[in-house]
Amino acid sequence: MKRKIALLFVCMFQTLIAQNTSNEEFDLIKEKVVAQYINAPLKAKNEAYQLYRLAKTNEQKIIAYRYLGYIHDYSGNVDSARYFYQKQLQFSKEHFLAKEPYYQSVIDYATWGINYVDTNVLIEELTKALLKINESQFPQQKGLMYMLMGDLFLREKQLEKANEYFDKSFRLIRGKSSEQDYYLRKSEVALKKGDYLNAKENLLTGFALFDEKDVYDYPLFLNKLGYVYLLLGDIENSNQCLYESLHYQRKNGFSSLLSSTYLNLSHLARIEKNERLIKFNLDKALEFNQGNILVLKDIYLAYKDYYSSQGDFLNENESLALFNKINDSIFNVEKAKLGSDLESRFQLRENKKELALKEKIIQKEQKIKSQFVIGFGILLVLLVTLIGVYFNKIKTQKKLRNNQKLLHEEQLKSMLENQRTEIIKEKIKAKSEERSRLSLELHDGIANEIGALKVALTNEKILDANAINSVVDKIDKLYNEVRDWSHDLNSDKILDIEFSQLIHSLCLIPEKKGIKIRKNILIDEKINTLDDSILLNIYRIIQEAINNILKHAQASEIQLDIIQSESEIFLIIKDNGVGFSKNSSKSGIGLKNIEKRIEMLQGKFYLITSDKGTTLDIKLPI
Repeated sequence: MKRKIALLFVCMFQTLIAQNTSNEEFDLIKEKVVAQYINAPLKAKNEAYQLYRLAKTNEQKIIAYRYLGYIHDYSGNVDSARYFYQKQLQFSKEHFLAKEPYYQSVIDYATWGINYVDTNVLIEELTKALLKINESQFPQQKGLMYMLMGDLFLREKQLEKANEYFDKSFRLIRGKSSEQDYYLRKSEVALKKGDYLNAKENLLTGFALFDEKDVYDYPLFLNKLGYVYLLLGDIENSNQCLYESLHYQRKNGFSSLLSSTYLNLSHLARIEKNERLIKFNLDKALEFNQGNILVLKDIYLAYKDYYSSQGDFLNENESLALFNKINDSIFNVEKAKLGSDLESRFQLRENKKELALKEKIIQKEQKIKSQFVIGFGILLVLLVTLIGVYFNKIKTQKKLRNNQKLLHEEQLKSMLENQRTEIIKEKIKAKSEERSRLSLELHDGIANEIGALKVALTNEKILDANAINSVVDKIDKLYNEVRDWSHDLNSDKILDIEFSQLIHSLCLIPEKKGIKIRKNILIDEKINTLDDSILLNIYRIIQEAINNILKHAQASEIQLDIIQSESEIFLIIKDNGVGFSKNSSKSGIGLKNIEKRIEMLQGKFYLITSDKGTTLDIKLPI
């Protein structure tokens, strides 16, 4: 079961990694498209189609539709642009209605459609979106839609309505660039009305907002201002604005404005009656025209007036013929736009009918499927429940068997532990009895004999008094040492005293010999409840270590740490003596005795020795 769950998590993790990799690739290609689609739309086209193929989520799909629409628009491919803009709009209605992608789709469609779609269709789409939009949540989008409504009414020459929507847009859109767009549009409305002074005021207000001059809108404003000054008869300001606009266009490569600016300069030259400059500016206007048929129409009209003033009727008629041809082509383009739009609207209605029919069929199929799924789900739940009960039963039985096995192992372990404890107790008891016997012999035998020797020597008059005193002192020392050993070997006497007191008494031995001993004893009453054999062994370990220091270390200082925790006792015995070799015969027996006792208590010890001293680190379980 655990293996299956682990496998499931591995699969999920691999899916997540694949999805993240796909998202990263999508974002990387999107960055390339964004960087190229305006200046190099043909170069960005392949990347955009790759973006379309990689799109998995609805958010990614609508981004792909949007940039494909932009690219075909900038490439001049009207039919493909129409397809992707309409696809984007329809997709956003299905998946993002009343959300940001939907409003962006309406804005994109209307921005493109101003030149290709019937005004009423665009107004209808914008109106529907404006009725749904939440102004506090999407103020920028609402402002842009108001601006587009104004552009549509301006195109239809409904100037008051255009003004009204531009004012609404200005209230919502923030930023200097948006303010400049507002004043530029207001000036267009004023020009359509013939109010040239108002047009000038709006252009000057927008022009004052520029922080830098090397941007596209700066020469655009100058060109518009030059044209308005020309209409107002202000030749000096018109001349200054138009030539400054020309300078920044050439400097920054804004070639799309050059044709219009040279045309305005030709009008200025005509007022100044400079025939040579009229012709020069018209030729430049024609040279730099990039297919803007509205400007081209005005260029040929200006050529016709120029040739008329020169009496060149042949060129005048040719210019007039070209002017009429462009007029006709404009009418045909508008007519084609209207026909294409009517066809598009008809196709859209047909698609809606087809979608409605498919929707009904899908709803019926979904109802049947849902009933089937509910029935299958009930069966599946019953099956899962039965499987769950079965596996739960197996699991319970397995757990019961494991518990019985563990109980049996614990009982066996406890029995073996008790046997081992009894053996250890018997060994300790035997050693204690032997030491008691030895203690008795030392006390009653050797100590009594030394006492008798002391009495005899003190009564011997032939001996020199100083020599006798020296002998007596030595005998006293020998007597005290034998008596101390006798007491130490008597385990019954040791165990009658509290452990802490026992340790303090043990520390007095090196202190009497002039060795400084520092103690750090952190124990509580729990230690006195330990088994006598454990306490005795701990005491013997410390005793043996201190005796080894006294006999061999030549130390002046001893550090003794005894620290008790919940389950262990830590002993650290350290001296500043001369150290020793671990294989030395002097310390080998004592160390072996310590090692045996530690092993008996199932503990561990670490020995560090050098010419600067020895450290014995012991850890014992309790």
